[in-house]
Amino acid sequence: MKKINIKKISIIVICIWGIFIATDFTLSRFNKGPIFSIPTKLYRDGGSVEYYGIGYKIIKYRVMRGGRNEVVFGFWTLKYEK
Repeated sequence: MKKINIKKISIIVICIWGIFIATDFTLSRFNKGPIFSIPTKLYRDGGSVEYYGIGYKIIKYRVMRGGRNEVVFGFWTLKYEK
């Protein structure tokens, strides 16, 4: 029976997590929605959406009447600002 090497498994998990973050971050730079995050809240300001990923948060702003129209990437403590 082979021993499971915890160090190798943890390196693989960290690499996969890094790929998730890098993908969602890159999509946010091109003003796109994330694919590895879950939408958790929809604001009634024109369609802004809050997404949660593993260790990070994305807010996709769509504020009507001259408001914000961008994607913001940060930690779970990131606050929605109109």
